[in-house]
Amino acid sequence: MNYLKYLCLLLITMSCSTSDNDVVEDQEEQEIPPIEANTFYKGMDLSFQPEMETYNVNYRAEDGSVIDLLDFVEENGANLVRLKLWHTPQDGQNGLDDVKAFAQRVKSKNMAFLLDFHYSDFWADPGTQTPPQAWQNMTNEEIRIAIYDYTKNVVNQLKAQNTLPEIIQIGNETDSGFLWNYGKVWNEFSDNWGNYAALVREAIRAVREVDTEGSVKIMLHHSSVENSIYFFTELEPFGIDFDIIGLSYYPQFQIKDLDLVASKLNQMATTFDKEIMMVEVAYPFTLAWNDNQTNYIGSLNQIIPEFPPSPEGQKAYMEWLVTTIKNIPNNRGIGFCYWAPDWIAFSGNEAMSTNGTSWENQCLFDFNNRALPAMDVFGDN
Repeated sequence: MNYLKYLCLLLITMSCSTSDNDVVEDQEEQEIPPIEANTFYKGMDLSFQPEMETYNVNYRAEDGSVIDLLDFVEENGANLVRLKLWHTPQDGQNGLDDVKAFAQRVKSKNMAFLLDFHYSDFWADPGTQTPPQAWQNMTNEEIRIAIYDYTKNVVNQLKAQNTLPEIIQIGNETDSGFLWNYGKVWNEFSDNWGNYAALVREAIRAVREVDTEGSVKIMLHHSSVENSIYFFTELEPFGIDFDIIGLSYYPQFQIKDLDLVASKLNQMATTFDKEIMMVEVAYPFTLAWNDNQTNYIGSLNQIIPEFPPSPEGQKAYMEWLVTTIKNIPNNRGIGFCYWAPDWIAFSGNEAMSTNGTSWENQCLFDFNNRALPAMDVFGDN
């Protein structure tokens, strides 16, 4: 870094024709090094932050001192932030303006940015993939044009403000396709893979045309470790141009056999020539709750027996997960992303767009808003 500063001063001295503004811009560009190509990603999905910040929630370090959340997680080892994007948000959250503003803060800390296109106005997951209201009643050709135009516009706007993502995710948990029924690949639409692939291909084409430097990696996302091989096998004949297999792993919904989880991940790596990221993970530090919302996890039969629902158990789970990812063959395991580590409960949180939180016992902050021991895993790897 000192060398770069010296070089900048030398260039200023040698060139009389360079304006002061140009020099400042050059220095600013040189102060931010690029993300290393072989980075092991230790990410967090902080999509709730823009809304949480409006309530002036105080997050705290382990010693109880009040912290700035983004500063704290970056200083403690997190190097990627994932943000979801809704087309025309039903509840006013996760729109493009929110994403653009928070992406600037992420990039200012030299953290990687993962953009999660939901291609919906609200939550998209295996059981719900509703197209944006603006795209309703289109023909197949019209919706292919719509996804291309929309994707290109979003990525152009991010590029224009120097926040081009390192990773772009085309759809969220698309086990059953997306943009139903145009790209649905489930039940009566199980032979509709060609239409799904065509929509994905148009979205990727839009990204590649904007990303002229080839710096963005494309992710496709499946919600299930044990069932993902079928999904990506079905896609293979269509020759989709993507780079990363993104997987969710929530033990309450999936297999709990640790050896089988590792085996499935290893099989993915040897079957498909793609990098693998565990792009949604979380684990409880307690089975208790801290507001009036019912939590996703509340009983022992929902957890992995080897990891009790305690601060120490949560940390041990994360340590196992990181080791498992790093042991994926051929160095194909490139990292993880903890989902909603910040979605804590607080007084008055029933006024949020979510009417509270169903996740406070899986956050990385306890019921006193203090950072939990699992945060160490980000700094130790």
